[in-house]
Amino acid sequence: MSNGSAANGSGAPGSTGAGDAPRGLYAIGSAGLAIEAIVLLLAGPAVLSLERGHVSAFRVGYLFAMAVLLIVAAARLRKRGGKMFATALQVLVIAGGAVTWPMYVVGLAFAAIWVYWLRLWPRTRPT
Repeated sequence: MSNGSAANGSGAPGSTGAGDAPRGLYAIGSAGLAIEAIVLLLAGPAVLSLERGHVSAFRVGYLFAMAVLLIVAAARLRKRGGKMFATALQVLVIAGGAVTWPMYVVGLAFAAIWVYWLRLWPRTRPT
């Protein structure tokens, strides 16, 4: 039984219109950014123990600040400039390798996932 919303792409439950793709992609992007923030939050204590107490507050603060910015980016992803802001943050996460070298690996892995997510968006073609 259909309520007629499937054909109009309104994004209503059960619809299969074109309006569903961006909505779902935004949800996937926000979830990815949130997972990345959790990884950075978990990296803070690891950096503290790795450096055996000889770590500056800047290094740990950088990781926590990046995690907060990623959460903000996840919340604002649907807003104007949200994708651009989140993309710029990926570069800063990779730069977190200056804090501790494993962050290069983490940053590059999440950046690759982010680039893949960006490529999922439908391309607009001039008519």
